[in-house]
Amino acid sequence: MQRVGLLVPSVNTVVEPEFWRLTPPNASVHSARMRNSVCGVDDARQMLAHAERAADEVGSALVDVVAFACTASSFVDGRDGETALRESIAAAANAPAITTSGAVAEALDQLESRRVALYTPYPAELNDHEEEFLATHGVDTLCAYGLGITAAVEIADVTADELRDFVDAQPPPADADTIFLSCTNMATFEVIRPLEQKYGMPVVSSNSATFAAIARRLGWEVPATLGALAGRAAAAVLT
Repeated sequence: MQRVGLLVPSVNTVVEPEFWRLTPPNASVHSARMRNSVCGVDDARQMLAHAERAADEVGSALVDVVAFACTASSFVDGRDGETALRESIAAAANAPAITTSGAVAEALDQLESRRVALYTPYPAELNDHEEEFLATHGVDTLCAYGLGITAAVEIADVTADELRDFVDAQPPPADADTIFLSCTNMATFEVIRPLEQKYGMPVVSSNSATFAAIARRLGWEVPATLGALAGRAAAAVLT
């Protein structure tokens, strides 16, 4: 039995159910929570103070991999901050570590994405930090649209229909090569393939990238639910 450790923002009610749906029967998912409340830069940084404690706790279950399942807190201090966070989590959990922002950068690189259309539930200040993080990985953000939600727990209330309407109201530019749906507390698995079919380009979400990164490290097949990432992950395994 393989075990996945998840470090989850305390208000997040989406990432666990999305992962439970796709985790194979020979594996299990186990979580530790990190206190947060507000969708903003300061809160994102404050949550990092809980990361090593949470990693130590979930690591005691002898997990095979640990994932820091928060986008904003893993990009807010830039590329160097993401690297330091990943290394500190791995040491505390005594297991290989993944962060959501690192997994997103990895997914975009696999898809050869260089021009993304960004859709988030965040206020503008977090979108700005995310654009800067993506730029350090060679990715240009052609447009960035945020819902401006400040109470982080309310992000989970965004329905699949509302998310599709949000993208449709501000469609990606013609020269975009990927749609990126950011935030692990925003349910995205139901909209990935419909949006790919409608706009003719890959769709990556925080949760799809994180799950795909876990799957690659544990030798799982990436589910077709994750759209273009599934095909590219299979190709990566074959090569």
